[in-house]
Amino acid sequence: MVRKPPAVLVKVAAALAALAAFDLAAPHIAGSTGTAVQVAGLSLISIPLATLVPRAMRPPSAVGVPLLAAFGGAVLATALLIWAGYPGTPATLAKLCAASVLGLALGSLLQTTAEIVGIALLIAAVDIYSVAAGPTRVIVEHHVDVLNAFTLALHPLGSQGVAQIGASDFVFFAVFLAASTRLGLRREAGWLAMTASFGVTLMLSYMLDRALPALPLLSLSFLAVNLGPLRARMAAAHDELP
Repeated sequence: MVRKPPAVLVKVAAALAALAAFDLAAPHIAGSTGTAVQVAGLSLISIPLATLVPRAMRPPSAVGVPLLAAFGGAVLATALLIWAGYPGTPATLAKLCAASVLGLALGSLLQTTAEIVGIALLIAAVDIYSVAAGPTRVIVEHHVDVLNAFTLALHPLGSQGVAQIGASDFVFFAVFLAASTRLGLRREAGWLAMTASFGVTLMLSYMLDRALPALPLLSLSFLAVNLGPLRARMAAAHDELP
């Protein structure tokens, strides 16, 4: 008797296949399009397809050998694909898997509401500094190879170029998803709001013609959607204090 693969693997594979199919087809769709249309395509199609991957994964109950093996395998696959000359869609899929697994693992370790709120505020502040005057700016301006290695490359409509989104942005996207599951927050609404935040950041970056950090709006969207549940959990924790 042939055993069926776990449902979560089927969902992850389907999400990856959908992203791969669109990313490979995007340069050949709509011919030569304007930048505004390309940004809209990334915001409304490519990014939502990418965020379906961590959404399809199941947060682990514990960080064990299987999870570490999955993360290590995704990192190794990324390195091999880049070394073999496939830094585009194949490597992007591997990076997305690695970022999602790492984020889900980190998010599953969170125990309290204060921890996730603190992380959301901290990463927003750090990302603003990093993009404005810190390590991210230095990498973007002087270390293109490093930038390419640690970003996901998504093809806009009608272009062979790529839009780059930091793998770390997807790590924290997955952290918030895992925390939502663990703490009983609004996971699906959070996924939708956080996905939209990536698109809004991309659109603002295009309108302002400058690189913008993605984590501030990601954190804001997560906190805004979960404001009620977070306040309720914090109040309950306060009431339990002696």
